[in-house]
Amino acid sequence: MSRTFSDATPFPEGARVALANPQLRRNLRAATTTIREKRNLRVGEMERWEDLRLAAEAIKGYSINHLDDLLAAFEDNLTRAGGHVHWARDAAEARRVVQELVRATGTSDVVKIKSMTSAEIDLNGALDEIGVRAYETDLAELIVQLGDDLPSHIVVPAIHRNRDEVRDIFLTHMGEWGRPAPADLSNRPSDLAAAARAHLREKFLRARVAVSGANFLIADTGAVAIVESEGNGRMCLTLPDTLITVAGIDKIIPSFEDLDVLFQVLPRSATGERMNPYNSVWTGVTPGDGPQEFHVVLLDNGRSRARRDRVGRAALRCIRCAACLNVCPVYERVGGHAYGSVYPGPIGAVLTPQLDHVANDDVADSLPFASTLCGACFDACPVRIDIPQLLVHLRGEVVKRGQHPGPERGLMTGAAWLFRSPARVDLLARLGSLGGRFPALSRLRVPGWIGRWSVDRTLPLPVEGSFAAWWRRSGRPVVSTATGSEPPRETREHLDARRAVLDALAGPSATTYEVIPRAYRDLPTLTAEQRRARFVERLEDYHARVHLCDESHLEEAIREALDGRSSRRVVVPSTSLAEWIPEEYDVLIDRDTSTEELDAVDAVLTTATVAIAETGTIVLTAAPDEGRRALTLIPDHHVVVVRESHVVDQVPDAISRLDPTRPQTWFSGPSATSDIELSRVDGVHGPRQLDVVVVLDSPLDVKDLGSEFS
Repeated sequence: MSRTFSDATPFPEGARVALANPQLRRNLRAATTTIREKRNLRVGEMERWEDLRLAAEAIKGYSINHLDDLLAAFEDNLTRAGGHVHWARDAAEARRVVQELVRATGTSDVVKIKSMTSAEIDLNGALDEIGVRAYETDLAELIVQLGDDLPSHIVVPAIHRNRDEVRDIFLTHMGEWGRPAPADLSNRPSDLAAAARAHLREKFLRARVAVSGANFLIADTGAVAIVESEGNGRMCLTLPDTLITVAGIDKIIPSFEDLDVLFQVLPRSATGERMNPYNSVWTGVTPGDGPQEFHVVLLDNGRSRARRDRVGRAALRCIRCAACLNVCPVYERVGGHAYGSVYPGPIGAVLTPQLDHVANDDVADSLPFASTLCGACFDACPVRIDIPQLLVHLRGEVVKRGQHPGPERGLMTGAAWLFRSPARVDLLARLGSLGGRFPALSRLRVPGWIGRWSVDRTLPLPVEGSFAAWWRRSGRPVVSTATGSEPPRETREHLDARRAVLDALAGPSATTYEVIPRAYRDLPTLTAEQRRARFVERLEDYHARVHLCDESHLEEAIREALDGRSSRRVVVPSTSLAEWIPEEYDVLIDRDTSTEELDAVDAVLTTATVAIAETGTIVLTAAPDEGRRALTLIPDHHVVVVRESHVVDQVPDAISRLDPTRPQTWFSGPSATSDIELSRVDGVHGPRQLDVVVVLDSPLDVKDLGSEFS
């Protein structure tokens, strides 16, 4: 049975342990620095980044304001599309629902996509109770599971491990869970990723049940959206007979249109990518394509209570990008384990105390104090959560309950006693003014633990005389503030009215976020040449090979793409595409081809519905010449034909062309991972090679390019 956070200690204790581990601190510093630099680079490319943040804040804010209506619409639309919705008030109820669904299939193992929600309810432990083994398929989660470890980052769960540690874990433990690692396994990230691919491949191809989380639940279509990189997500979403998605009710968004914002801010904030290698969007069940039994478990587990807190509810806007972790000076030094929660870092410090998944209240109460309140987290947050404000608010809640221990509580109690009496304050000011006569005090080094503060700081000298004394000497009238005196009646009435108005504006029924600002769409339109050049540049950034041709050279361009990867056996979704492939190749036309047969072919050839120049993204919608989702998932080599007229400038342009009810696969380059020391490795569980044939609108374009077709 895997470890959980059930025996976690409060943050100060966990931080002391982490600070004593120099290797951990080196790993964290290197990783967070790399992610910050990548994020800053990609955000800097965006002309309307702040407009995107405002829109993302409004979309998620509107969703939280209208949670009940949106969830009801989601349930209705998903049910009509052939899915099943289950409601869970808490973790125990969610575990029971999933146990019953898995038990009904008769399987003894399931494959899982990385999901913090399933970790929140300890789903792996619940499945273990009924004799079902859960296999984590994300590379970082696999490292954590094999090492009997705990995740320490929202996006990169094994960020605290370096390549040598990963190699040792694979060599020691991979054989206990299935196919062992090669005995001569090196510590190169590419070799480690290849070992994970081989280990999990057989599990994907024979899996009957998969469990996932969700990035977004779309109310107006009943669709689910998942963003990932390695292709393990697509494997779990596509190949099993049954798919069970466990999602927090805070993952709801109003409409498919809103993805034009969220698909831009999430990848840039999370991993510094223009777009994740894979985005999957699907509604219910598609006959003959993907799982034929689909369940969504909607989890509350304290979220509805958090929503009632007019300040704390802002945490529910979180889209789990981890941008706040990557800029946090506290997280960089202590890592995720110190927080003692599934959700680490600044967002964990405000989300964890409001949810119902922490067994130890001391852990939850310590987290709002795990911050310097520097504000870097708010600056980085793509949905503009004011985490420092939430931290101060939750600190107040802890103090109100009398739960905050230690010297700070004693200091605050003393300060309260002091400031209740103007006479005591005045006496303290008089005594303090005497310090101005002794300049040596500025060089004072305070003994004990407080002395750490004074090592690198000069103590400021008090002024000689208080403000009140100066005021009296100046002949100004002194306003009495004697204890027990009442303010004038009009002042008291003014304060009561002000409080009532502010409470009404800030309460749960407030109409904030009713309008979604769309200024981020106001961008110059690219010329045809600019659009083509940007699309090619972005594809090559992802290590895809690009072939430019006109209609008369299409067959020749396809031959070049196949020969360049030594692909001889090709599967196609339709007879019409088979006609594009030269006669010397072995062509298989897909007619319910088995996963084993697909695994034996070299390449797949398809067309595409739309492509995006800004991000180098191509979107498939299971159209006749694009095929079912498994077709472009299992073969190692994907050749996709994109017509220049199907390439649009930006993500919003693509969203407007798509049918939101069709299953969609968005891909940007081949599958990839950066889970080991953030070194990018192409080709993990999805296709390892991508060739894009761009068919130009005019033969003249080919001549102008000075190349026959590439």
